[in-house]
Amino acid sequence: MNRFTPAVRIALASTALAGAVALGRTEPPPRAEQFADEFDRGLCVGFCTGARWAIAQQENGRVSASPAPGRSGLALHAQAGPKQDGRVAKADLVARVAPVPVGGTITVAFDLRVAATTPLNSLQLLDLECATCAEGGNPGVRLYLRRGRLRIDRSKIGIQHAWVNDEAPVLRSDRWHRVVLRLRVDTGDNGGVQVTLDGREVLAARGATVLPGRPAHVDRVQIGITANSNPVPAEAWIDRVAVAISR
Repeated sequence: MNRFTPAVRIALASTALAGAVALGRTEPPPRAEQFADEFDRGLCVGFCTGARWAIAQQENGRVSASPAPGRSGLALHAQAGPKQDGRVAKADLVARVAPVPVGGTITVAFDLRVAATTPLNSLQLLDLECATCAEGGNPGVRLYLRRGRLRIDRSKIGIQHAWVNDEAPVLRSDRWHRVVLRLRVDTGDNGGVQVTLDGREVLAARGATVLPGRPAHVDRVQIGITANSNPVPAEAWIDRVAVAISR
């Protein structure tokens, strides 16, 4: 039985198609996987019926399904404390997916609203990583905010230079934005990312997105405040999460 509403199915299909065009892929993917969560039925983690999320990371932080500001229904409410003694706070959800190998793509779309009291800086929002690659720290890439602009950090795969676009529009606090990240898995120049904000491309780059070696894949989606590197608390809402995978 298809659990998605027609609107969610259309959003996932259009997101995957837009990403395929952007990275030059015109044929349909050989295999696909998708899931979505609008949080209106509450927060379902671990062994509850229909759970999409394996764990909730709450390290000096908290996640909950709470009334969403500025819209009806519930949303994921992430609250993370300040960075203290060199340790960052986390308030996020983790989904484990079947490994997405080199050549595959993973698209994550979500609505984001950051509280006005939270700096739009040094705030990590989304990690696509490998939890089974026998490397410390779950190597992968991370979508984060720096001075209000979305960037991609690749330091966890050994590349210190972040993907940036300093001409991109800046997020605004206390309003909803739609963010979409599409990642192509590769250890070299055939990999890449495309990021859109409210339907507008704000970042596109080519290069490695996973560590070389075996295995080389993505098997973990981590979303929320995956790390708050600010000396003050952070608060954000996440809603209408949709994940689409092709292998």
